[in-house]
Amino acid sequence: MKGRGGFTLIEIMIAIAIVGIVAIIATTNFQLWLSHNSAIDFQRELLAQFQAARTRSMATNLQHRLLMNLDAETVALQRGNAGTGSTNWDGTGSALTGSKGAGIYNITYPPGGTTVNAGSFAFLFNPDGQVLAQPDPANSAVTALTQAYIRLSSDSAADHSTILLYGWTSKARLADGWL
Repeated sequence: MKGRGGFTLIEIMIAIAIVGIVAIIATTNFQLWLSHNSAIDFQRELLAQFQAARTRSMATNLQHRLLMNLDAETVALQRGNAGTGSTNWDGTGSALTGSKGAGIYNITYPPGGTTVNAGSFAFLFNPDGQVLAQPDPANSAVTALTQAYIRLSSDSAADHSTILLYGWTSKARLADGWL
């Protein structure tokens, strides 16, 4: 009975252990990859919302605002009914929602000033290029904005970022890490 083919139980157990270890490593890396991509996608989409609000306000000569709900981690682009001092706001598309740990951590305006960690907050984009801060969107009170930091969170600290919004030009840019 020489040359009988087959695997021993020990060989099969070693092969199963190796496959299990590789599967655990692959699953962990895949979850990290999903979390990273979710954070990057949220950053890009939010930055695009800022640019859309700026462009639409100048193109239509109507105020636009980004209404941010920090509790629900949603951002909605809305169109006003006037060039300044809008009293009615209509949604212009679906709301952006953070997912898989990506979201808005806080908003600080002007730098070294007020920090908003919860509730709703709005940025109003005027057709002349100026941005105003509306700390309480239910109230019509607004304040002039020189600069704002919108800190974006993620499951990984390496994916934390900040969007800088400049009040007089209404331009926004993305910076790595929390400034």
